[in-house]
Parts: sequence; C-alpha cells; structure tokens
Amino acid sequence: MGTPKRRERMRAQMSAEVRAAARHIITHQGINALTLAEIARRVGVTPAALYHHFEGGLPEIVYQVSEDIVDDLVQALRAAADSHPEDNFAMRMIEPVRRLRNWALTHQPEFNLLFGTPSTAAGDAHAQLTSAWVRRLAAVWGSIFVQLWAKRPYPVLAENEMDPRLRQQMLDYSADTGVDLPPGAMVVMLSCWRSLYGQIALEVFGHFAPLFSDQEPMFELLMQELVGGMGLGDMYQPPTRQAGSLESLPSQGCGRNGGPGRMPM
Repeated sequence: MGTPKRRERMRAQMSAEVRAAARHIITHQGINALTLAEIARRVGVTPAALYHHFEGGLPEIVYQVSEDIVDDLVQALRAAADSHPEDNFAMRMIEPVRRLRNWALTHQPEFNLLFGTPSTAAGDAHAQLTSAWVRRLAAVWGSIFVQLWAKRPYPVLAENEMDPRLRQQMLDYSADTGVDLPPGAMVVMLSCWRSLYGQIALEVFGHFAPLFSDQEPMFELLMQELVGGMGLGDMYQPPTRQAGSLESLPSQGCGRNGGPGRMPM
C-alpha cells in the first residue's frame, strides 16, 4: 500500500513542479517561450519524461497551467465581490472588475494566454481552456446578476422583441454556464461584460497610450454608466484613493436594449 501512495505523491509533486516551471516561463518570458525542452531543463528531467505525467504534451501543460491561473483569478475576484454587503449589487459587480483590470495590467503575459490570440504552444487545447475560463468567470458575475434579477429586475428586451438567433444564443449560454437568467437579462449581463472587457483590453494592449497616461477615470465612468443603466447608480462607490472625485459624473447605463453605455472617446 505504501508504494502506490508514494508513487502518487511523486507524480503529484512532479506535476506541480512542471506547472510551476511552465507558469514562470509564461509570466516572465511569454507563452511563445514555452517549450517542452525548457520546462524539462528547469525541472531536471528529459522532455520525453514529461509525457509520463502529461500525455497530451505541451498543450496539456498549457491547459493545466491556465486552470491554475484561473483558479487564482476566480478566488481573487470572489474575494473582491465578498468585500461588499450582499445587497450592494453594484459594488459586488464593480469590485471584481476593478480587480480584473489591475490583474490584467500587472499580469499581461497571463492575460494574453487567457484572453489574447491563440498560441502555438496551446495548440488545440486553446479552445478548451477558453471555454473553461469563460464558464468560471461567468459564475463570478452570473450569481450576482441572478440575485439582482430576483430582487430588483432591470429593464430588458422582451423575448418577442429579440432576434430569434440572439434569443437562442442566450438560452444556450444559460444552459452551458448554469447562469439562470431569462434571455433579455442575459443580454444585459453579456453586454456589460463586453464593454468592460473591451475597455480593459484596449488599456492592456496600449491602444490609447500615450494619449491617456491614466485610464482609470474613463474605466470608472464606464462602470458608473453600466450600473446606472440597471438602476444601481446610487450604490456606486468610487475607488477609495479617489473618493469623491467621480461622484458627479453622469450615469447613462447599459440602456433598455442591454447595449453598452456610450464609451467616452
């Protein structure tokens, strides 16, 4: 009995070492620097030996490292949401987005792996890892939107006003992610996410630099607009270090059709 347990511990230790080495390469050199040879060199084995622990080779390692990254990210986002009372829906939505923005700006290689162009190292695993983190992140905000919808329904498109293709996509997304919202409410959630992700991506990839050296005010304005459109503008709290500086800005919101608020340009 002892030998199998010892082998299992050794396999788990090797798996952890390989994932840690791969993540260090991604973080410090980028995904394109990740190779089986470099990982093997760092953990002191041959490249062929890695297949004993990761039968899928490099794509499987990338997938598992991505899972580790998402685990850490989801934990941080949930903690950010839980830093506000359960009935403050606006800040339970906003605080995780602030945390995501800060993470993206300080972990750009990892952001690129999850959100950027598919890499050669990830291979066919990229589609799988994308689907996996989409579900995980949907659960962070989805539960908050579900609670909000139950307590304070926000304006949405009626189902008979929606393009049938869009309605079906929302139903499929709900079934896939487990986020139990009617199609119109789901459109609002995804429209808000689309706007916020777009704002983060523009900043991370430097599309506004050097025109805007500090993009936080524009980011905060967008969040005010989005929660304002759901009738939560009175719950908005500016970042602590900028307390009061954004309180007078208008809230235009996602709008009745679930479209994103107008992004300031």
